[in-house]
Amino acid sequence: MLHCVLLAISVSIDALSLGVTYGIKQSRIRGISNLIIFTIALLSTSISILLGSNIAKLFSQDVALALGSSLLIILGLYTIYKSFKETSTDYDLDNSNSIEKKEALLLALAVSADASCVGLSCGIIGLDSFIYPILAAFFHICFINCGNFIAYNVAKKIKISNKLLSIISGLILISIGIIRLLIE
Repeated sequence: MLHCVLLAISVSIDALSLGVTYGIKQSRIRGISNLIIFTIALLSTSISILLGSNIAKLFSQDVALALGSSLLIILGLYTIYKSFKETSTDYDLDNSNSIEKKEALLLALAVSADASCVGLSCGIIGLDSFIYPILAAFFHICFINCGNFIAYNVAKKIKISNKLLSIISGLILISIGIIRLLIE
C-alpha cells in the first residue's frame, strides 16, 4: 500500500508544477476539466497495470520483478534528466485563462503518461492493485488544483522550484525500484 501511495505521489508531481504554472498565469481549472483529467489518469493507469500483468505472465517471477523494477529505475533517471531539459508546456491553447474540455484532454494525456509507464512497471512486478490508479488520478487532481490555488493566490510570496520537485519525483521512483529489487 505504501508503495502505491509513494508511486502515485511521485508521478503526480508534474501535475503540481503545471498547476503552479497556470496559477501564476491566473488560469483556472474548472470542474468538468478536473473530471476529464481524473478519468484519463484512472483509465490509462488501469489499462497499463493490466497490460503489465499480462506481460509478467510471459516471464518467470524473478525476471518479471527485475524487468519491472528496472523500468521504475529507468523512469526515475529519465524524470531527473527531463527536469534539466524541459520547459513547461502551455495547454491553455485559446489563452482564455481557463482550461476548457479539449485543453483538459491534452493536459490529462500529458500528466498521465508517466503514471501509465509506472503502472506498466507495477503490473510487471506484481503491484497490480486497483488502488494505484485511483490514487494516481486523485493525486493528479489534488496536485494540479493545489498548485493552481497556491500560485493563483500567493504567487509572489512563494517560490517553488519545478526542477527540485522533478528530481524528488525521480529519486522516489529509483528508490522504489531498488527496494523492490533488493527486498523481493
